[in-house]
Amino acid sequence: MKKIKIITASSPETLNTKIQEMSANGWEPMGSHSAVVTHSQNRYSGSQHMDTIHKTEYSITMAKTEDNTINVDIAFYHPNDDESVRVYDEEGMREEFEYKLSQLLK
Repeated sequence: MKKIKIITASSPETLNTKIQEMSANGWEPMGSHSAVVTHSQNRYSGSQHMDTIHKTEYSITMAKTEDNTINVDIAFYHPNDDESVRVYDEEGMREEFEYKLSQLLK
């Protein structure tokens, strides 16, 4: 199962920080980033145009693939401390599986 999120920031530095934080949690960037001018304001001195201030938003799509495989450790014991004989703890392995399944379904 793949989760997808779009993250945004008001500066490239902030976007980079968010990417690094999410990458540490298993997220990966998809494609490249985008920069969009969300607002422009012209500044004048009298009737003469002096400059334009642009407000920019930076974004990127992040994806995370979740593995829904349940891994259960093999559990066994040695009856009468005889290490040449192994008895598998089926009940213990079943309990571990059921616990992990309940966590996955939450």
